[in-house]
Amino acid sequence: MLLRKSLTLVFTLLILTALVAGCTAPVAAPPAAAPEAAAPSLAGAEITADYMNSGTYNKAAEDIVGAFEAETGIQVELIEAPWDVLNQNHITDLTTGTGAYDVMSGEFWIANVFEHMLPLDDYVARDNYGGDYIERIWSPGPSNFYDGKRIGVPYSADAYGIWYNTEIFDQCGVTAEWETWDDYIAVLDTLQGCLEGSDVAPMVHYFGQIEQPAAIFLGMYDGYMVDKDGNYGLDREKAVAALNKMQSLLQYNPEGVLGFDFNAGNAIFLNGKAATMVGWPSFIRADADNPETSQVTGKWSMARFPGPGFPMVSAWNLFISGYADNPDAAWEWIKAYANAENGKQFMMQYGIGSPFKTTYEDPELLENLAHFLPGQLENLSRAKSLPWTFAAFEAFFRNEGDFHQGTISAEEMLDRVQTEWDEIEVPEALIQLAAAQGLQEQ
Repeated sequence: MLLRKSLTLVFTLLILTALVAGCTAPVAAPPAAAPEAAAPSLAGAEITADYMNSGTYNKAAEDIVGAFEAETGIQVELIEAPWDVLNQNHITDLTTGTGAYDVMSGEFWIANVFEHMLPLDDYVARDNYGGDYIERIWSPGPSNFYDGKRIGVPYSADAYGIWYNTEIFDQCGVTAEWETWDDYIAVLDTLQGCLEGSDVAPMVHYFGQIEQPAAIFLGMYDGYMVDKDGNYGLDREKAVAALNKMQSLLQYNPEGVLGFDFNAGNAIFLNGKAATMVGWPSFIRADADNPETSQVTGKWSMARFPGPGFPMVSAWNLFISGYADNPDAAWEWIKAYANAENGKQFMMQYGIGSPFKTTYEDPELLENLAHFLPGQLENLSRAKSLPWTFAAFEAFFRNEGDFHQGTISAEEMLDRVQTEWDEIEVPEALIQLAAAQGLQEQ
């Protein structure tokens, strides 16, 4: 029990970083676009909107609120809170029917209160909203739905990926044209031979960041995550194969990789000491492109995240509470914050990963980010959202840590995980999202 409480505390701290995936260091840019005026009848309305206190999403909201209020006459109270406090505020507010928050920021972590969110389909249809999004991000999973109705609008997007040192690839005569993990491992084998005797590793990942390697498992595993009866489970044969294949990656990583956190892993790649890296692109892009913090500036590029599984996505959504006093005013705020123009602007100014396809096809951005945007778009176009609650996720990554340390086998790990999952009820919203993404047993 003490171990679980300790791990939960550790992960709560880690997730303040991990769940801002899609955010990097800010870059100077002009102010974000002001929204178009709302209907005059909304003037004088008052709403609350909350964001994680990340220094990114909340700062972007602060950037547009003045212009929004001036243009619409709608008064907005912005509330900012740490990730865990934000989620608990939502759960408490919605389960008690208090209605203190009109516009809420969240993801699948609060799926147990999705039934209390307002359906947005009528607003979307009325305003012809959503056509600029990446199709996968606008679909169930990255976009939150309940009972077949849209309840969430994404305003950020990041997906797990692989990036590589183009100079090393040229020297070793390999290309980043893999489709599967077997293809990628074949490239790692060639790199290992080419780099023998040097201090450069074929690959690096932050294996010591205990919740992160699960994303590699998801890329290798192509089975169900929720069974026919709506309970957590995995196709055992496929899961064992994926875990063992993931374990085989350790031989291509630097010595001590099981202790690498985000900073340690990123530093290896930034210093030119790894040919490839697996992780969140948003956690390294700005530094990799800055010659003051990187030795790979101008010689790195994004690649496809291999299959047969999927890239894990982080996509924050805006919801309207079912208890909102003025949902029309709340919707005007959502449109003002989450739109294609701001998608580009927020990426430039705050490093927020854009959910809008137009950002990745923008000629101005492609002049400087052609090594990043196309590969990132490809991975976002295949990304899926986890149907796991936090408790289910923790059960997996905590036992996975023991597996990577070699103290238990893949079979023993899955036995432990399933024992814990048997005590966890899957929220109806996550069963639905699993089914919509092809992650429920047929």
